[in-house]
Amino acid sequence: MIRILVFLLFALTCNGMYAQMAANDLPENKLQKEVFETHLRYLASDAMEGRYTASEGGEKAALYLARLFSSYGLQPAPDGNGYFQKIPFDKVLPPTSATIKMGGSKYSQGDNMVVFTGKEMSVETEAVFVGHGWIDSLTGHNDYEGIDVTGKIVFTKTGTPGNQDPFAAFKAGARKRSIAKERGAIGVVELFRMKFPWQFFKNYFNKERLDVVDLAEEGANDLFYAFLKEETPNPVKELEAGENLAITLNHSGIEGQRVSASNVVGVLEGSDEELKDEYILISAHYDHVGVGKQGGGAFTPQDSIFNGSRDNAMGTVAMLAAIKSLVQNPPKRSVIFLACTGEEMGMIGSAYYAENPLVPLEKTVFNLNNDGGGYNTTEQFSVIGYSRTNVQPELEQAAMAFGMTISKDPAPEQNLYERSDNISFARKGIPAIDFAPGVTVMDEEIYKYYHQVTDNPETIDYDYLLKFCQAFAHTARLIADKETPIAWTPGDQYEKNR
Repeated sequence: MIRILVFLLFALTCNGMYAQMAANDLPENKLQKEVFETHLRYLASDAMEGRYTASEGGEKAALYLARLFSSYGLQPAPDGNGYFQKIPFDKVLPPTSATIKMGGSKYSQGDNMVVFTGKEMSVETEAVFVGHGWIDSLTGHNDYEGIDVTGKIVFTKTGTPGNQDPFAAFKAGARKRSIAKERGAIGVVELFRMKFPWQFFKNYFNKERLDVVDLAEEGANDLFYAFLKEETPNPVKELEAGENLAITLNHSGIEGQRVSASNVVGVLEGSDEELKDEYILISAHYDHVGVGKQGGGAFTPQDSIFNGSRDNAMGTVAMLAAIKSLVQNPPKRSVIFLACTGEEMGMIGSAYYAENPLVPLEKTVFNLNNDGGGYNTTEQFSVIGYSRTNVQPELEQAAMAFGMTISKDPAPEQNLYERSDNISFARKGIPAIDFAPGVTVMDEEIYKYYHQVTDNPETIDYDYLLKFCQAFAHTARLIADKETPIAWTPGDQYEKNR
């Protein structure tokens, strides 16, 4: 038994030595701490004002990244606007007041109702239930068949038939409003029947937000649109049973301000004639939560800027390290580098790219995302989704090459896989993982900085930042050079989407 243990220890040591030797002559082994410290200190400086999406500071950060993409030697993405992918947004504030009275119950904005769109109105009319409020000409599904909704407010189930995933529900909202408006309805109310807490939903959406402009459905924003939390007594049950109920709506109105923000995108062609038609997508969000009330956390007049050094200047700088390394010695597969805006607003930058890709998604074989909330160990990096794809050997080799180990899926109760940009691509069936700073447990060391004004550049361990950048760059190289096809672990919930 002792001989076996000695042999295993010897084998592991040899593997680690081999991995380190293999990385010694590669550009990632020659990265300089001072360079990436400078990048992080700039991106997380007070001058960036928390890199809020569609703000002056956010656009300043995007311009900085685009200049680095160019100077490092990346090519602009085809069909893009140089290195920018512009995204149109409506910046909206919640209404000052909104109430619905129906069947003896009252629903109020910010309490048991959250309003998303609609102009000022005060009306007494009828409420009518229309299933999911959906029409699909391909399948023949029509929730409005035989129902007159002219001048009425329609109540619907969450999402679409067969798909109540929250992401799908939000995505379908504009189309639902458009369908209702075409049939003469004056409002749409979706019943909140999702699997996460109403309190979280209410807090997240009952504040300033950015909505991606759907030009095809733009006129539907005039329509009243809200989510409603059912309570006892519940008049909705009568609606579902086929009754029409009298309803009174008073709404102060929402006005949107048209703004824009940008994803930053660059491409590196692969070195292998056959594999270069496959693309690895490397992503990291560069936005953060802004200043003062935008940040949602505690602040003082002396310090009101949420600098976002860990979340996600670290991830953005690690992506820059991967660019610098891979450009000097290109891997076999081609690589798309995507610096995302709007992650803190609900992964809207990556979702926009997934719907409007600058390189066809069928050519994109893997997403290596980099995002995290902080670190409490400098001996590890974390991988969210470690066992979901077949790139574990490359992850382990990269860790050994720089004397690190891997924290595999820390804090599973936090659903971290669904809370970063990798999920936008997983939903499209693209194998995806999130590479993050080292976390053992979600403790005070994490929450001291996560979305706090204390997360500033002076608190970063820059020796760890270098090691983190090197391991990420080497991981990117190993995956882009992987000899066998990259795939989901069989049976993964997103495998069927491929």
